[in-house]
Amino acid sequence: MATKHEAEGLVTPSTRAEAVTSSQDDNQSPRTLKDSAPSLFWRVGMPALLLTIPLAYVGKSDASDEMGTTKAWVVLMAMTVYLDGRERSDFGDDVREVLQIASTLWPISFAAVLGPTLKTLALYSAERGSRLGLLEFLLSSQTTFATLKNLVVRQHLSIWTIGIGVIWCLSPLGGQAAVRSLHPRPNSTTHYIRAMHYLRSNISDIVRFYQGNQPGDDEGALWGGSGQSMLISGMRSIVVASFSSPDILVSHGNGSSVDFTEVAYSFGGADGVGRLGRRDLWQNVRVPYLQLLPGYKAEKPHDWVPVPEWAVPWVSLVGIPIRGGSTIGAGNSTMVIQSHYQTLSCGAEFNGTDWVTEGSEKLSFHDTRKGADPLHLQEGQDNPNGAKPNIFIDIVNSSRAITEHNTQWQGLGRMQEPTSKLELIVGGVCSNGLGESAYMLRTCKISTSYAEVGVVCTRLGESDSLQCHADRVRHTPGRPISGNLTAISSNLLLGRLIYEFPFITASYHLGQSSAIERYLWDPPTSFGFRGSGPTINPGCFPNVSTEEYQARLSTALNTVIMSTYNATVLKGAEGASLDGRNFMWHNTTAEWSRFTDDVYVLSRAWFAMAMLSTVVLLGCAVANVAIRCFIKAPDFLNSVTGMTRDSPYIQVQPLGGSGVSSCDRMLDVKDVRVRICDVRPESEVGKIALTTNVDSPKLDWRRTYS
Repeated sequence: MATKHEAEGLVTPSTRAEAVTSSQDDNQSPRTLKDSAPSLFWRVGMPALLLTIPLAYVGKSDASDEMGTTKAWVVLMAMTVYLDGRERSDFGDDVREVLQIASTLWPISFAAVLGPTLKTLALYSAERGSRLGLLEFLLSSQTTFATLKNLVVRQHLSIWTIGIGVIWCLSPLGGQAAVRSLHPRPNSTTHYIRAMHYLRSNISDIVRFYQGNQPGDDEGALWGGSGQSMLISGMRSIVVASFSSPDILVSHGNGSSVDFTEVAYSFGGADGVGRLGRRDLWQNVRVPYLQLLPGYKAEKPHDWVPVPEWAVPWVSLVGIPIRGGSTIGAGNSTMVIQSHYQTLSCGAEFNGTDWVTEGSEKLSFHDTRKGADPLHLQEGQDNPNGAKPNIFIDIVNSSRAITEHNTQWQGLGRMQEPTSKLELIVGGVCSNGLGESAYMLRTCKISTSYAEVGVVCTRLGESDSLQCHADRVRHTPGRPISGNLTAISSNLLLGRLIYEFPFITASYHLGQSSAIERYLWDPPTSFGFRGSGPTINPGCFPNVSTEEYQARLSTALNTVIMSTYNATVLKGAEGASLDGRNFMWHNTTAEWSRFTDDVYVLSRAWFAMAMLSTVVLLGCAVANVAIRCFIKAPDFLNSVTGMTRDSPYIQVQPLGGSGVSSCDRMLDVKDVRVRICDVRPESEVGKIALTTNVDSPKLDWRRTYS
């Protein structure tokens, strides 16, 4: 780095003759500095006009106003504070529109104020003595990028230069802060209201319903007698409709079905399938299969598990009816309901021909003493069902288990938990294609899971219906994780479910698979034979893993059990009143948030940034005016005319002498032609300079210049 004296030596002095000529030129028309300087208006008044930029944005015509009045926002930040917490209005939207325009103009306005301020500061520093590096930094830092480049490339690092860099950073931040400081937000009022759901997880309620012996209770569709004759058609219609809903094609099929991706794509992907399956056909809320959710941890059964957005395994195709939980208008509600469902733990498939041969006592309900009659015809020989299912179900004949589950009990006095589990038998005839066939069976232990379900409901508009879905689920605290008392512990339900389950979706054509059988084989085949459906042995499932089979069978079994509920309730036809309902309905509390008019919200962080930027901008404008009042030197640092002062190679004679500012000097010399060329063409070593001698030779790459 050159010392002060070395730096002074870098300035080439003019010759004596040139200096005399320059002195004579300066004395041609000597004037006082005051006479040569621009007027006070041009020196101070014009910079003062920049004060209007940070002070106000004025004038916006409202075309919708019938009087054609003009609205003005003198201080936008004050209007922003005023609108905080107020309802959305045309006036507020106009203010936000102006803020958006202001954010676009902010970088331009910021540069229009800060740039001249830095030039004024450079002139003030030069008049009082300054380093060339600082003057260069002040004069060239006219944009944010130029300032940052000067800091990095030219390494003008000091407290002042870093401070100027920080101020320039307020240029982009200030514009964003203005537009982000105020935004509308949906407003809502929250209060707690009554809601009801159908058949919760109290064991006493479960026993009471499935036993069906209390006056005034809802009748189950499989209770027998004249009630069953009247209600069985409603139950069957619900089951058939449930196994005909589109989402069944991907139920328990994710990752286990060849056609899952293709079918899911037709529904909008996994997310679309997830949304489609949240509710049943009658808008009842489906319960997620807790044990199959990705976030479930067996060691933490009472932790809430979120229900994912994509395809979810559901415990039943029939959902839980919910009533209430909202008032008139758009809004959201949340509540917690209780539910229960049956789970199965199945073993491997085995040859169980000896279980169904004449004389076997391993089945509880199918009478093998009736010889060679097909199993599905052995119940009700006087009035056989014309349908021809390919599977059958039964209960393992265990006197201990049947006694413990008290399938013949009456009344509510005995509700103790059995110590053993009922075992379900599922099977059908399988052929090897060589004329040989066998009964292939599976045994499945039946358990009951008690679940609490977090439900979220939304109504988008006053005329829209309330849309509810399960948002989270967990095991009910205080209930068995895998209870032995089940819905089919009741002989009233079990004795008829054994025969109804295979028949309800069966075909009347021998060997044709039913909807339930196709669902157990592969859900995408539920509506027909897609891919490799059960075309030969519709009652056999050799290619279905035990995990997939027991999950699908659980859903099918729960669907049939829940379809025995009051069909009028399941279809939502019992009315909306919450009063006068029987024990099947249970109260819960819903947190209802009703949407009201949007309100404006002030972002305090962005508002503080906008205010800081405005104050800094105003301070720069004031500083520009104040510093201008103390400057006496002519301003020739911000113009090319400064290069023509005192140069022996610029032959101009402007009026006013050296006290003339660059703007006034430019008026005199604007038509003078100049050129960068070799001003010493006759010397062996040339010299490059800006000169008015435009006839001098051009620069040459091979010539040496001093």
